Amino acid sequence: MSKKLVLALGIILLSLLCLMSCGLEAFDYIDYIPDGNVTMWDVTRATIRLPGTGADGYGTFFDNFIIFYRIYISAEQFSATILTSDQRSAINPALNSDYNSILSTTDKTSTTVNTSNLEAFFYNRNYFQLTLEGANISTILSSGSLGRTLEIEFPYRLGETPTLNLGSTRYILQRAVIGPSMSFSPLPENRYFLNHSDLYDNDNAIDKRINADVAGRSTASPPNRYTYVSMYIAAAGKNYDAPPRNLYSQPTFIGVFMLAESL
Repeated sequence: MSKKLVLALGIILLSLLCLMSCGLEAFDYIDYIPDGNVTMWDVTRATIRLPGTGADGYGTFFDNFIIFYRIYISAEQFSATILTSDQRSAINPALNSDYNSILSTTDKTSTTVNTSNLEAFFYNRNYFQLTLEGANISTILSSGSLGRTLEIEFPYRLGETPTLNLGSTRYILQRAVIGPSMSFSPLPENRYFLNHSDLYDNDNAIDKRINADVAGRSTASPPNRYTYVSMYIAAAGKNYDAPPRNLYSQPTFIGVFMLAESL
C-alpha cells in the first residue's frame, strides 16, 4: 500500500472519529407553518392551524409569531378568494409585483431560502407588522398560541372592525406606526382596517410620513375606491448563544382580504 493511500485513509479515519466524538454541528432552525395549515375563505376570513411545541425549533428557539401586512388601493371589487395574477393585478399592480417578489421565500421545497433578515426583507417592500388595539400581539402570539387555531376575520359589514381571534378572545386589528428606523402617522387616526377616504387617498399613500403601509393607485377614483390587505405569517425566535441572533421561519402566505366600509 502506498504512503499516499495510507495518509488519505488516516485523514478519513481521523475525520470520522472527530464526528463521532464531537457530533455534527447543530443547525438553528424554526420550522415554517405549512401552507396546508392555512384556509382562506373568500376575502373575509382565514383560519391558521399554528404548529405545536413538537415542531422543529418551537421548543428551543421560538418566541412568537409575526404577521406582515400591506394595504392596496383599488378600483376593483372582488368577493371570491384572490388566487391568480390577473386578479392581483386588477386589484393593484403593486400587489402582484409584491406577491411575485415574496414568492420565492414562501417556497417550502427550497433548500436555499435565507430568512436571517426576514423583517428587513418585508420592510423593503413596505410590509409592516400587524398590531392589535389594547393588546401586545407578540404576547398574544407567543408560546400560549402554539398548537391552537388562529382566525382572522374581515367581516364585510359597514363599520365592523376586523379581528384576530384566538379561542373565544377577539382582538381588534390595528395598523402599524413604526418600521425600522422610521415612524409614520397613519390616517385615519384610529388605524382600523376599514375603507375610509383618508385610507384610499392616493396623496396620503404617496406621502410615506402618513400612510407608509399603503400602496397607492392614482387610477382609482371615487366612487369606485376600495382597499385590500395582503398578509403573511412567520415564526420568530432567538438563539441566545454568543453572539445572540434572531431566527425566523420561512413566511407563509395567508391571503388577501377586502376592507369593509367605515362608518
